Parts: sequence; C-alpha cells; structure tokens
Amino acid sequence: MSPGKERRSELRLNENATVFIEVCSADYDQSSPANVIICNSLDISANGIQVQMDQEVAVGSILRICAELDSDDDTLYLVGEVKWVKFHEDQYHIGFELYDAENTDISGWKSIIASRLNASDTKLG
Repeated sequence: MSPGKERRSELRLNENATVFIEVCSADYDQSSPANVIICNSLDISANGIQVQMDQEVAVGSILRICAELDSDDDTLYLVGEVKWVKFHEDQYHIGFELYDAENTDISGWKSIIASRLNASDTKLG
C-alpha cells in the first residue's frame, strides 16, 4: 500500500479497546502454550481493526483476535489477516481485515459497529 492512500471503503471508529492476538498457537498436546500479545486498538470498522503492538507480525498472517470493547461487557473472538504493518513512534501499527469465519463473533462485532455508527449519526444530526 502506498503511503497516504486509503483503501478501506467503510467508516471507522476511533476505539481504544484491549485486544489479544494469538501469534502462535499452542501445541496440539498442550506441551507449549499459545503465544498471545496484548495490545490496544486504534480504530475499528465492520471489517477491520487497527492495533498498536510492540512486536511486528508478518503481512499475510491469519491470526486469532480477542477484543474487549470498553463500553460492552462481551469479549469478541475474531479471525483476521494482517494486511499492512507500519512502524510509528517505537510501535507497530498493524491493520487486520476481519474474516467472516465460522465459530467467531463476527456477526456480533458487525452489530456493535453498526449500532455505534448509528448512534454517532444521531448525535451529528
């Protein structure tokens, strides 16, 4: 992606949520635990999330994501692909495209985003 070129087609919300990203799964026999990184989101949309991390991950990686949005009690389990990585002020900003995958909370995620966008439209109008 070239600098300054926006590729997202949907609206995004500035959201500082706690996000857990499983960068390495546990061994099948549980002899080695999963490697999970705790980070924060910078913004969210119906089909994506941008996070700020201390560690770089490879573009194209498909990872499990667990998001705890501040104003919701629910923990949402998602799957996303790393679409881009930028180094910014000693942190990595990483953009994920979320997948519409089975056994995830993508429907709940999209519902929350839609309700927040509707609420922000109501405040503006």
